[in-house]
Amino acid sequence: MEYDQHVHTYFSFDSQAQFEDYLNQTERPFITTEHLELSNPEDRASDDEPDQTAYTAKLQALKRRYPNRFLRGIECGYFAPRQADLQRYLQAQDFDLVLLSFHHDGQYDYQDPHFKTVDLKRHVQTYYDRMLAGLQSAPFGDVLAHFDYGLRILDVTPVQLEAWVKPQLQAILALVVKRGMAFEVNTKSMYQWGNAALYELVLPWYRQAGGELVTLGSDAHTADKFQTGFAEAKTLLRRSGFSQLALYQHHRPHLTAF
Repeated sequence: MEYDQHVHTYFSFDSQAQFEDYLNQTERPFITTEHLELSNPEDRASDDEPDQTAYTAKLQALKRRYPNRFLRGIECGYFAPRQADLQRYLQAQDFDLVLLSFHHDGQYDYQDPHFKTVDLKRHVQTYYDRMLAGLQSAPFGDVLAHFDYGLRILDVTPVQLEAWVKPQLQAILALVVKRGMAFEVNTKSMYQWGNAALYELVLPWYRQAGGELVTLGSDAHTADKFQTGFAEAKTLLRRSGFSQLALYQHHRPHLTAF
């Protein structure tokens, strides 16, 4: 009974998608993970926070029209100088699922063309150093989302990733396990951005670290991307030794076979 656990609507700064367009595709439980992105360089350093009052009203209206079970999620973009503000926001809300992401460095989103002009190896190492430091510091997050976000617009091969940052990634994965978090298999990264080989490299490292919790997310910002690539991703997961997905309710993972 798996369902997409990384979905955006017009409550996110970078999406205009309508709930109804997703809901017309499924009767399964439904969750959106709207962006919580403070000091967002993609929006003139604004604080992008979902309007939770309007969001609650929208869910109440949808419950009267659709048979789905509605859950509440959020994608928290970690930024070290704003950690206390992020924590206060999350503590004030009742979420089922918090995705923890690393989207920007305070000046640029990691998908900004700026990163095509910097030294590739140094950028990759810096990105994962920041991810490790964030995971060590942040007391929140149920799932580490798209571990490769900072590489999406770049051409980084599995050979390069292993040579440059295997120890950092192994430390990250060990910390994910220690904290009881899940590792997200992000099908947008895998199939739209062409990073499936990076996931195929890293998933066995996660399993070797004792990792058992994995989630599937399409990272859909438009309804036509909802649940895309799930069949292919599950095939890759099986090759990596996984047979269950973690589904989150009230921050607790429930395992389902696939």
